[in-house]
Amino acid sequence: MWPLILFKIGMLVSVVAFFLLGVFVYASNRSNIVNRSCLYCYVFTAFWACGFYNTMFETFPYSWALFSSRWSHAFGWFCPMLFYRFVVTYIDKEEYIKDRYLNRIYFFILGIFAILTLSTPLVIKDVTHKTVFPYYPEPGILYPFFILNYVIFFSAPYFLMGKYYSKAESIQKVQMKYFFVALTIGWTSILFLFPIFYNVSIIPYPTLLLPLFPIILAYAIVRHRVMGIEVVIKKTLVFTGLLASVFAILILPTLIIQEYLLRTASMSGRLLGLTISGIIIILTMRRLENSLVNITDKYLFQKKYDYKELLKTFTSEVLTVLSLGKLINLTVDKLDDIMKLQSSAVLLFNEFEGKFSIAASRNLKDATLKLSKSDNLVAFLEHVHGYFSKKEMTEKKIFMPSNVREIVDKLNAELMIPMVLQQKMIGILSLGKKKSDEDYTQDDLDILLPLARTLAIAISNAQLFEQLGKAQAEAAQREKMAVIGTLSAGINHEICNPLGIARGQCEAFLLNIKDGLYEDKSTDELLYKAKYIMDMVIKEVDRATVITKKLSSFAKPAKGAAETVNINTEVDYVLSLVGHELRLEKIEVEKDIPPDALYIFVDRKQFQEVLFNLIRNAGQAIGEKGKITVLVRQSRGRVLIDVADTGSGIPDDKIKELFNPFFTTKGPDKGTGLGLFIVRQVLEKNHGRIYLKETKVGQGTTFTIEFPAMTPEMVAEIK
Repeated sequence: MWPLILFKIGMLVSVVAFFLLGVFVYASNRSNIVNRSCLYCYVFTAFWACGFYNTMFETFPYSWALFSSRWSHAFGWFCPMLFYRFVVTYIDKEEYIKDRYLNRIYFFILGIFAILTLSTPLVIKDVTHKTVFPYYPEPGILYPFFILNYVIFFSAPYFLMGKYYSKAESIQKVQMKYFFVALTIGWTSILFLFPIFYNVSIIPYPTLLLPLFPIILAYAIVRHRVMGIEVVIKKTLVFTGLLASVFAILILPTLIIQEYLLRTASMSGRLLGLTISGIIIILTMRRLENSLVNITDKYLFQKKYDYKELLKTFTSEVLTVLSLGKLINLTVDKLDDIMKLQSSAVLLFNEFEGKFSIAASRNLKDATLKLSKSDNLVAFLEHVHGYFSKKEMTEKKIFMPSNVREIVDKLNAELMIPMVLQQKMIGILSLGKKKSDEDYTQDDLDILLPLARTLAIAISNAQLFEQLGKAQAEAAQREKMAVIGTLSAGINHEICNPLGIARGQCEAFLLNIKDGLYEDKSTDELLYKAKYIMDMVIKEVDRATVITKKLSSFAKPAKGAAETVNINTEVDYVLSLVGHELRLEKIEVEKDIPPDALYIFVDRKQFQEVLFNLIRNAGQAIGEKGKITVLVRQSRGRVLIDVADTGSGIPDDKIKELFNPFFTTKGPDKGTGLGLFIVRQVLEKNHGRIYLKETKVGQGTTFTIEFPAMTPEMVAEIK
């Protein structure tokens, strides 16, 4: 009895495993011929197993058992050929396409045999009790052809895989090994069924291994991504686990309450049990789902990572980043996420300290660790330009000094790779254990070593870009100071006027006293006169102080911190600085600004510098007598600021070069050509942009800058 129960369970598991896996594979890529071939093979095998399963019940009528046996064999004719087709399309699609017509002819022949099996006793003439099976087929005259079909098409894949094995890539070789094992188990499972047809009294226990055939291929698909359906299987496993857990949570409390607490109140017991179950499900569902995802990740989906995904991610997302900080952090994040690492770090060489410092890391024991070039581990990496493997050192019984062990321990490192550029080690890539506990293989090193060299180039580029940014900032500051030198000469008059007025009033008062002009004045009258003069002096001194403070504030370098800025206020501020110089040149300034304040989120000083450069450039383009218009407006969530002048305009052949560094239309020694170049750099850092709106030679030019607008709600929230 027990052997029959085992065969029932084994065959039922086979039916479910073949059918579900076939559907999963097909669902992952319906247009792929490999996936379709797998579906046909697995579904036909599932129907074969289902028919065989139906013959294992004594309670079923004889007619149903005979029909099920013939039905099973009708599908069974196709299984070997379909599996062979699946292997051929997976290994070499061209081979299958080349023999397509021959395959169709053979499938047509198999179809004839399948019809004969269902409708005549030529293949299965009867079913009788044999060994442990209540209904087992009696072979007909054509049954040897059925066995021959299995022998040919279950043997052919062995020769086919042997032929292509030496040409296959490393990952495909691993996949072929799984195919080989699965095929051997499947072939053995079926082989032990044939002797019973001819009255050999054996119990075919190897047939119980048949479910391993689809399970091993499923494992190959999950671990080695034979056809890339990992996500489908993962979601199915999580869903199945959730379904089983919900079922258990729903049933158990109800049963416990009914059986032990409320035996007499059966209906109320059920309702109370269901209520408690529902509450438990609501409270635990999210945690349960997260736990199942973590478990499937840990035990099934961290075994291997996709080399192509790693390379694609680094070439498209990481190596193109020019911000050093972002580049290093992305490197650590992507390595951890794709390779499933317990820890990782990137150490960069600091020229000023002469040490390697941790620039980005995850899960280190000591994230403040610094390594000097004299450390044994650093000297080793710098000398070999290869890698350091903790496992290899242990296996080869190579002595590791205590300071090396200490560094490896603090970094939680299993593998350390130097990042070398032009024979100079600029950094170290430290990788911890994989969460799957697998060792780093040669395949891993074949990817990681070139990746580290490429990463060294990307880091060097980011460092150069960072230095260029500093150089641009310094150039912008020098440009501004040169402008302020010129501006100071014009503002000198603005400062001298109030000071001259104050001095003149004081001198006149003192001279009048000396000449006796106030002899007839009373003390109160003199005090009143002195107070009047002092109020005037304070007013003029304050006027001069405001101007000098504005100039001094404008001269300071920008801090780079964004804040909420009122455009109206900043336009007025900049015009107060450059206004006197424009008036001396008889240039009129017109503002067209909405009465309601418009706000943007930028670095205040950098925004002032942008406005200053544009307005002053406009004044220089006019020369003498003309008009500058500053127009501010809002459109589609953007704030636009036009700076228009009635100057000389820009020739067509010069427009393309406007924002290039060192390009200028001014005369010799009148400009560095960095103004507009720096303006564009500053605007891009502040999420803004600049463009030439229009220009006509002899009539004028309009530049437009724009920023994302802040809504009143955003401004109110910040305030």
